[in-house]
Amino acid sequence: MDKNKRIIRNYRSTDFDQYVQLRNETIQRDRPDDYISKELLAEALGHPSFSPEDDLFVAEKSSDPQLIGYVSVFREPGIGRSLLDGSVHPLNRRMGVGTELFEHAVEYSRVTGLRKVQVCVSETNLPAIRMLSGLGLKFFRHFWGYRLDLAEYQVPEVKTGQFTFRSLEPDEVVDLTVIQNRSFADTWGFNANTNEEIFYRINSMSSRPENVIMVYQGRRPVAYCWTRIHPSDTAAGRKGEIHMLGVDPDFRGQSIGRKVLIAGLSYLKLKKVGVVELMADSEMPAAMALYESAGFRKHLRMEWYEMML
Repeated sequence: MDKNKRIIRNYRSTDFDQYVQLRNETIQRDRPDDYISKELLAEALGHPSFSPEDDLFVAEKSSDPQLIGYVSVFREPGIGRSLLDGSVHPLNRRMGVGTELFEHAVEYSRVTGLRKVQVCVSETNLPAIRMLSGLGLKFFRHFWGYRLDLAEYQVPEVKTGQFTFRSLEPDEVVDLTVIQNRSFADTWGFNANTNEEIFYRINSMSSRPENVIMVYQGRRPVAYCWTRIHPSDTAAGRKGEIHMLGVDPDFRGQSIGRKVLIAGLSYLKLKKVGVVELMADSEMPAAMALYESAGFRKHLRMEWYEMML
């Protein structure tokens, strides 16, 4: 296809229905049993750190204004990077659409002052990997996806000792912001969160304040396990996720991480979740050992690619 027959432009609110259609037709071609609802996509577009009219780009044919691809740019100025995510409709692949979208997103990242772009893709997505490598991105680390069959899981008993384990209250957003930022301040790729972002995320379709299991010493938050429950059911039952788990650096080495993980799994089992998944950085062996000791098993490898601007 000739470049002149294709348009790359900013997303407009009137594109929403076509955007939903594009996302689902793309997903169903690659993962036939998967689906993303209008509500979930609207929620993603409404994130307080993301402006779809500025940070989302779409491709369409000049002769037929039907969306054929997209790329989103999630900007993190605090750590100088942007995270790119996108796809091209199956009927319009191998025509250079993905390359044009990616180059557009890279230039946008550059002119807005960011130092690098990063992309995370499944190791099985060979076309995407070839495209990224051809455009000069370099592989630099990988994450493991873990899964646990919670229906068959026997939840161990947890002794809390001097600590209090309970769900987050709606008015305790600051506690979660504080413990999350303290827990991950020294880890790769973490961009400090604001209270506004945390509030938005714990009041989403897949999360409520009660989904976050907090550990307190007196009034001081010292650890947490942020669980999520996906709106749709699977063949194995409701699907849950350990979204994030952290322990204050001052309280590490006391088995609190394992205890709050078990508390999170106990909460999800009570909510009739059948399968639980999580992602772990392969360069954090202690976290991987914790999850594997709790019964999680690897099922997916995600690869990170990077380009310095």
